[in-house]
Amino acid sequence: MIISWIIYYFLLILICYSFSKTSNNKFINFFFIPLIFGMLGSIWFVSPGNNDIAPIISILFLESSIFENNGYVRLIRPMISFIVLFEIISLIYYLISKRNSF
Repeated sequence: MIISWIIYYFLLILICYSFSKTSNNKFINFFFIPLIFGMLGSIWFVSPGNNDIAPIISILFLESSIFENNGYVRLIRPMISFIVLFEIISLIYYLISKRNSF
């Protein structure tokens, strides 16, 4: 199980790295890479009361394909929290690197 998480996050970092190399605008990189990482890298519990965790995006696909609905709100809130957290970290890093470049 640990190997699959390592492979998943390695591929996610590879996707974010390749996206950063395709764009020359530094601000767009600092905005979209945390967005991609937050959407694909955020994890949450598979079902309420269960100890198993999975990426939120896969749980959203699962929730849309089954009849028993546990609610999308329980998944959207942590995903937005991860995205906002990564955006704040990226903004702080962007501002520090911009200040040090002068």
